[in-house]
Amino acid sequence: MRKRFLLSSLVACAGLVALGAAAIAAGGGGIGTPGSYTFKDVNAGAYLTDSSNGFIFISVDRGIQTFKIRGVTGPPSMVGPETVLDYSGNDAAGNYVAGCFIIPDSTFAVAQGLGTATLIVDPTQETPCPGALIAADAGGRPGLAGPAPEAGGGGGGGGAPITVNLTWTSSGAITYSQIAIDSRCENASSHANAKAASTPASVSGSVSLLTDVTSLFASISEDDTDQVITNTFSSACTGF
Repeated sequence: MRKRFLLSSLVACAGLVALGAAAIAAGGGGIGTPGSYTFKDVNAGAYLTDSSNGFIFISVDRGIQTFKIRGVTGPPSMVGPETVLDYSGNDAAGNYVAGCFIIPDSTFAVAQGLGTATLIVDPTQETPCPGALIAADAGGRPGLAGPAPEAGGGGGGGGAPITVNLTWTSSGAITYSQIAIDSRCENASSHANAKAASTPASVSGSVSLLTDVTSLFASISEDDTDQVITNTFSSACTGF
């Protein structure tokens, strides 16, 4: 669990964090198709434990989201920008828990300069994700990551509702990154420029699935990525 979170944090720092046409620059189409795209993400994540040996990895991301829609064959769909809460772990009773929900933008706030972030949400505000959430580093943004396996037509989305009242507080040290990403597969190619900022953080507050909260690792990040795709990434390239 912690290794997966650390990997996700490093990817976020590189500008590859967790689609409506509003967030795509002119010329963009479906997933992996030719066009110019702009991705803007802001994210907070944490690996939390409690005194009863429960633990949870929780991530909230505002930006373009990629879902493998339940019951629909073919490639995933990009939607948003939307705010998505995603979590998994074991509750205080030792039961495996997981969930993916679209939540109102107003429930998640990040201060300018990444000084703090807050997430205050309850089940009345949570809409189950329409399918499996596919992160950028798992193939959710072709040309910015490796291929992901075919997810089929079911699974993903929903799960156990959760009440969260958490505050992230930056350590005060911010890492700034800027990279160029060039990818090629068959006749398709992608060029992207990414800028990112990330800071380690402490976390306080409460999560309904844990008896109390201790943060083992947490971060706040934001990134901006401009991408140009020439020719369509085939299903052999994307895995979908």
